[in-house]
Amino acid sequence: MIRPTLPLRLLPLCSLTLLAASPVFAAESDAPVDTAASTPTDLDAVKVVGLRQNGFTVPDSQTGPYRGLDMLDVPANVNVVTRDLLDAQGATGLYDALRNVAGVVRQQQSGVAYDQLSIRGINLDNRSSYLFNGVLPFDNNVPIPMEDKERVEVLKGAAALYYGFVTPGGVVNLVTKRATVAPVTSVALSGDDQGSSQVHLDFGRRFGDDGQFGIRVNAVDQNIHLPIEDDNGYRRMISAALDWDVNSNFSLHYDMERIRARITEQAAIVPPPAVNGVITLPRVPDPGTLLSMKGKDTLSDATTHLLSGEYALNALWTAHFSVGRSVTRRDRWLWIFDNYDMDSGVGTVYGADQKGQEYTNTNARASIDGTFHTGSATHDLQVGVDANKLYQPSFNTYMYTAAQNMYDPVTVRSLTRSPTGSKTTLRDRAFYEQTIRDSGVYAMDRVSIGERWQVIGALRHARYSTRQLNAVDYDVSATTPSFSVTYKLSPKASIYGSYVEGLESGGTAPSSAINAGQALPAAVSRQKEIGTRYRMDNGTLLSASVFRLDQASADTDDSGLYALNGKARYQGMEFSVQGNLTENLSAVVTGMLLDAEIVQATTASLEGNTPSNTPKRTGTLFFNYRVPTLDGLSLSAGAFTMASRPIDDQNRASIPGYTTYIAGAAYATRLHGVPTTFKLNVENLGDKRYWSAAGSGQLAVGLPRTINFSSTFDF
Repeated sequence: MIRPTLPLRLLPLCSLTLLAASPVFAAESDAPVDTAASTPTDLDAVKVVGLRQNGFTVPDSQTGPYRGLDMLDVPANVNVVTRDLLDAQGATGLYDALRNVAGVVRQQQSGVAYDQLSIRGINLDNRSSYLFNGVLPFDNNVPIPMEDKERVEVLKGAAALYYGFVTPGGVVNLVTKRATVAPVTSVALSGDDQGSSQVHLDFGRRFGDDGQFGIRVNAVDQNIHLPIEDDNGYRRMISAALDWDVNSNFSLHYDMERIRARITEQAAIVPPPAVNGVITLPRVPDPGTLLSMKGKDTLSDATTHLLSGEYALNALWTAHFSVGRSVTRRDRWLWIFDNYDMDSGVGTVYGADQKGQEYTNTNARASIDGTFHTGSATHDLQVGVDANKLYQPSFNTYMYTAAQNMYDPVTVRSLTRSPTGSKTTLRDRAFYEQTIRDSGVYAMDRVSIGERWQVIGALRHARYSTRQLNAVDYDVSATTPSFSVTYKLSPKASIYGSYVEGLESGGTAPSSAINAGQALPAAVSRQKEIGTRYRMDNGTLLSASVFRLDQASADTDDSGLYALNGKARYQGMEFSVQGNLTENLSAVVTGMLLDAEIVQATTASLEGNTPSNTPKRTGTLFFNYRVPTLDGLSLSAGAFTMASRPIDDQNRASIPGYTTYIAGAAYATRLHGVPTTFKLNVENLGDKRYWSAAGSGQLAVGLPRTINFSSTFDF
């Protein structure tokens, strides 16, 4: 395959081509009923790079049915990672952003090629749990860029009212940058101590007689050198957000994102067999050495298109629509290390050649919302319909082997064809063509009674079906309710209670099962939550909640079949502090205490166990201090801690808990009149060696220390 390159020198031409080929659309945050749509108050907050940051404050939500709602009025656990926070930490990937959210952990993968995650111990579905601009599901099997994102939001728990078929762990919404009143022309050059280099262009303009047109283009060209010896590749991204205020009532938006990447995936470690029901884990191998074969890489390509709009029917009612498609293609080499001696490390590395992977999400949505009154009560009613089709063609896996040593790796130069492996996880297999359809109609009425009470009642009728070659077809439908009450203690504080049901994803059988890749039937999950929020005078938001979620759980039975055959309960508490603690100190502090238990299972011995890869505690601390005695200088430091996690539902072993640290500094100045910011960030400051993930019969190793640096120029 020819290595693709991103023609950065052609970006001006690309921008003109996009404008000529498509209508130019309006900023998504513009209210279509406002005739003064070009005023600064109607647009997204202007991002000023190289000047003092405004902290990490979170005024509102942009996710699901709570879009545009003040955070004090949201009766659910929503966490927002702002652009300022992404910039302060130098985040370039999905886990980089979401490590600031309590309860988010890596699952199975080390994150070298992409980030596979779980929330509150529940694995997210890579095909349905990740959303582009709040409406379009996309496949999370590629390195998701953060450079073109304005914010990342996590709506935890049962999110099926608005999004339909998703796992009850929650959804991740990525909101892209849009054109603002202030023009943006930014070039960032970055690298690291491993030899990586990157250029990032961010260009934004609003134009027209009334500023009714907008364009925002982001492009990234990165050559990657991982802190894993001889592991390098590339990452390319280009995105465009086009906006058009057709008139005072009608706005249109078009979004496009294209991602291409190549990297050698690090081999995951298979735990050794159990002895008397106990697994003894090997010591953590050197994270800087490559166990896989160099050159047998994962090539990934993803393209997303989304068209959306709003039309103000009158002063009180607005119609919304969106239609989009996201296609991800991969030619993958998946690597696993197994059959090894615990003391010497001598074993076998298995390479799974999986060419022709493709995942297509096609989504359409329409809704109408408006306000009316009944007596002294004000109703904000939202009624909508949505439909999603997920298609995956058949592809095959072919296994190869080579001798390797976990503790003293050799350079793998050749592979041996292995038509049958020593385990069911290490053999040739076919993943069959699959189509999943999910559609529904929903209604939500938010009733405000006086200035303090808010009651929300909602219903969704959903239908879910799967069609898969050589597998059982499923057709499920259900009507699920949700209900919440919010009470404003004061203009700065609120408490809420909620109950939510959802027809949600049962997940997909892992590669270790005899039905690997099979989509499980949908099941109803139920969540109860009580929470409170307080906003300080400077905008800092304090949140806390307690929750309980009951869901159907899946497990592999004695025959090797992965199926929904039990129930699990997840209950706990979370808290977060996000914003400015003082005029010069910004902070994000989060924590989660979780009690998760398998309460019913086909195998009775599983009952009472903790679900795999589920920590009882997670916590994050991050501080950014703007030094008052030296204008433009800021210092940052953070810690991310994780309790131990069982490697399987049998709880036969656990990977130890760990804490990693980051530190950084930034200096904003002017070079020849050009605002310029220099940044330095250190990841895994203590160079800790640790198991970073477990799940699906695999263990992943955390990456060693990396030093990143960048220079950003705002013209």
